[in-house]
Amino acid sequence: MKRLYVNAKVVCRDTVLETAVLTEDAKILAVGDRFDAPDAETVDCGGLYLSPGFADIHVHGGGGYSAMSDDPAEIIAMARAHLAFGVTAIVPTTLAAPVETLCACRETVARAMAAAPELGILGVHFEGPFLSPRKTGAQSPGSILTPTNEAVEQLLDRKEIVRMIGAAPEIENGMMVGEAARERGITASVAHSDASFEVAEQALAHGYSDVTHLFSACSAMHKEGIFRQVGVAEAGLALDGYTTQFIGDLKHLPYGAIKLIYACKGPDKAYLISDGLEFCCCDLPEGTLVTQKNGQTALVEDGVMKLRDRSCLAGSVTPLSRMVKNLLACGVPLHDAVTMASHTPLSVIGFGDRKGQIAPGYDADLILFDEEIRVRTAIVGGKVQFRAQS
Repeated sequence: MKRLYVNAKVVCRDTVLETAVLTEDAKILAVGDRFDAPDAETVDCGGLYLSPGFADIHVHGGGGYSAMSDDPAEIIAMARAHLAFGVTAIVPTTLAAPVETLCACRETVARAMAAAPELGILGVHFEGPFLSPRKTGAQSPGSILTPTNEAVEQLLDRKEIVRMIGAAPEIENGMMVGEAARERGITASVAHSDASFEVAEQALAHGYSDVTHLFSACSAMHKEGIFRQVGVAEAGLALDGYTTQFIGDLKHLPYGAIKLIYACKGPDKAYLISDGLEFCCCDLPEGTLVTQKNGQTALVEDGVMKLRDRSCLAGSVTPLSRMVKNLLACGVPLHDAVTMASHTPLSVIGFGDRKGQIAPGYDADLILFDEEIRVRTAIVGGKVQFRAQS
């Protein structure tokens, strides 16, 4: 079926245009002002922004549901919770855990993908377990493992399901994780790493191409004796071979850090992640105490999750649409903010040739939102999957 979206401010890759978009079934046919499409259903967008749907490729849960679940219905419910905030492509992300547990989570995600293809579940992201014990962050220290060939093969043997693995290249056998991922077409991200700049640079030759939540749980400039050393954060900013994730809740990173990332990497190399926990998309009241799936107790305070002892941030509760709004407050143009929430993350995991842009031939994964980036409608594969009630 053809649909002609009119009366919209269309967020294109390099600008925002008052134009029209023609789709047929699951694909975008054309973008322009004049169409000869008498058989198309006309959709009046009411002056709203029409944008590519957002993609959250590092998200641990949402709506009260966790990616660590053994029930595909919970993965589906998690995806639906984020859909209300414009996420039309999602990659459920695990916490560090025993390899057998992670493999079971992978299969749960695979079952959810098969059961609900309309929700844009694209696969699984393993954040760990091959992380640095020096940079555990809110990960459970007892679940941090040293990689072995057998463990890596177990995790990555479903290359059609696994989209990304985060690991620390400087640990024993850490470079091997990147190499194994590259061989399978899986993106390897430098994650929870205490590597020096030099080791991070070397990791590019061993399959790594991405940095997990830049500035969070990674090495950065510090003094050793009287001399300064730099680390993963600076490597992510300085080296063209790296794309960089960042959490845009303005809690994990301040305004100035986001402006620095944008200035150094630009919209095609830096991208938003929610790093959302199962408590994302829930609007929990301040002071709520919760227990994560990894056993860590966390507190909702100041609009973010903290470990109970307040020693560390424990993850975000801010969905992607609100992070896009935060980027606007940091001076990022709307079209670049949308790119950093859509086409760039999708490109990082191999979907950039068909998802994340309003352009002919791309999937009709679209959202309508207002000036406050409140999502009114979410369309996946040409079909409406969410519509706001008011």
